[in-house]
Amino acid sequence: MVYDTALALTDPATLDDDGLLPTGALMNGEVTAGCWLDADRLVLATGAEGWSDGEESALPPRHLGVWSVSEGRWLHRNPIADAEPGILLLPRGDHVISLLGHPRLLDTATGRVVAEWPEVGIPVKATCFGASHVPSPVAALPSDGTRLVIAQTESIALITLP
Repeated sequence: MVYDTALALTDPATLDDDGLLPTGALMNGEVTAGCWLDADRLVLATGAEGWSDGEESALPPRHLGVWSVSEGRWLHRNPIADAEPGILLLPRGDHVISLLGHPRLLDTATGRVVAEWPEVGIPVKATCFGASHVPSPVAALPSDGTRLVIAQTESIALITLP
């Protein structure tokens, strides 16, 4: 659920509806990760689990979608190549970094892998609930977007991004 918190402070009843992202826009896939690209565009990723309710405007399983809050619609909805997104997306311009198994730089407009680093292992945690014995990935992206830092079991991986 996404809400306008400033509006909710003046009118709490706005928290009783769907908010800025209608439920019907998500009803085909389970959202496993999301992040803001900027003040208007929200990127959401869905895992393999899904259900069909016949809603064509929904985000299907194993897809990456970019929702415009101001336009109230999907700007992009594309399959994610090769893997589920995991539970953490980091924004970088018009790309996101997905952290599941290893880091992948994804194009938000196409869902395609721009770059990946299979040599940098990351725990495989497809959902944020359930498997508590699998640690969540820990990563940082400095504001200049040139490097990615990922915690490893006994070290820190530093990746220079393209």
